[in-house]
Amino acid sequence: MSAPVTGWGAMLRSPWRVLLSRWPWRSVRYLLTGTIFGFTWMLVVLVMFTSGVLLSPVVVGVGLLAATVGLGPRFVAQDRARLRLDTPKTGRRRRSRWWAFLRERETWRGFGYMLLIVLLVWVVEAVVALAPLLTIGALIAAPILVLLLGDQLVVGGPPLHSFAIWPFLPLFGVLLLVPASYLWIAAATARAALVRAISTAGKAELGAQLVELGRSRARLLDAFEVERKRIERDLHDGAQQRLVSLAMTLGIARIELEDSGEAKTATKLVADAHQEARLALTELRGLIRGIHPQVLTDRGLVAAVDELADRAPVTVHTDFDLPGRPAERAESTVYFAVSEALSNATKHGNAGRVDITGTCIDNTLVVTIKDDGHGGADPAKGTGLQGLVDRVAAAGGKLLLASPVGGPTELRLEIPWAATASH
Repeated sequence: MSAPVTGWGAMLRSPWRVLLSRWPWRSVRYLLTGTIFGFTWMLVVLVMFTSGVLLSPVVVGVGLLAATVGLGPRFVAQDRARLRLDTPKTGRRRRSRWWAFLRERETWRGFGYMLLIVLLVWVVEAVVALAPLLTIGALIAAPILVLLLGDQLVVGGPPLHSFAIWPFLPLFGVLLLVPASYLWIAAATARAALVRAISTAGKAELGAQLVELGRSRARLLDAFEVERKRIERDLHDGAQQRLVSLAMTLGIARIELEDSGEAKTATKLVADAHQEARLALTELRGLIRGIHPQVLTDRGLVAAVDELADRAPVTVHTDFDLPGRPAERAESTVYFAVSEALSNATKHGNAGRVDITGTCIDNTLVVTIKDDGHGGADPAKGTGLQGLVDRVAAAGGKLLLASPVGGPTELRLEIPWAATASH
């Protein structure tokens, strides 16, 4: 499919093709509507501004002047709508203070653009559109006017039909259509470029804000990862080691008490404490594994998923074909996604079998999790899927879900191999 022809591209065509195309007439129509549009807004701005100046000693005048400035964004929206770039929004934006819009850069940018159009551009549009159009129309209609009106066309001087050239005036009018068409197309294209320029300026500012937001998000994720590792290290090297030492001490004390055959009550208490310490140690190890499993750090994603499959209460078949280890964030994201998917398949889907496949396609880690449950999974139902979507998006990836009622459910993760926070 060929790319659409722009106004500048249309001007590169031959004069004959330009005349037979829609570009001249679309352009002159755009310029004429721009003339009406600019003239109408000029009246509105002049009335509001004049009233505001005259009433400036009172609060109403100040309000009118502020409202005049506030017309800028609305003017831009309607001018964009003329070019069919968007639909103007008629609703008012809610603001915490009525004068807050005066601090917005978009307001002043739109106000300056509005002044440029209503004070200058619409006049240029009128001249460029109407002057050639009226001249060409008069030349083409000259013979008819001469025949109908005769000498009434001339006030003073020789009559028009006394000139031998008058029958050829329509031909001159048709020939004049060629440069006029190029003029109309150039003026309309330049006018449209002006509209897009004011729009692009706002989008560039918004894009810069989004980039900075993405960088802030990346910094937060990195800070979270550092804090996670610190908590994991403190639990592993601190609380877990203390519990191990306590369990060993209680175990030795229990043996000593049992060998002595005395203090049965004390023996029972030590035995209970020993059991509680072992249970606490088991829970603590599970907590550490939940924060970030050691097998994921030491042996990678495939081994960690295999461990999840072994612990799952359903039959899980894994098939990974990876060229190596992806980025740590990609591994962590996929691991917790698989863990959440297995949990949902068991608790909510009543699945009996889960198939997990993983591969690398175009530097993208693609993991598919499919179960034979009854389906109907929906992120809005609070099954952990919405948090999973957010986690995958934070790694710069996307999550695709197909879960019709009756099953099966298929979850597809696509995460950049060198995953970083999305910008």
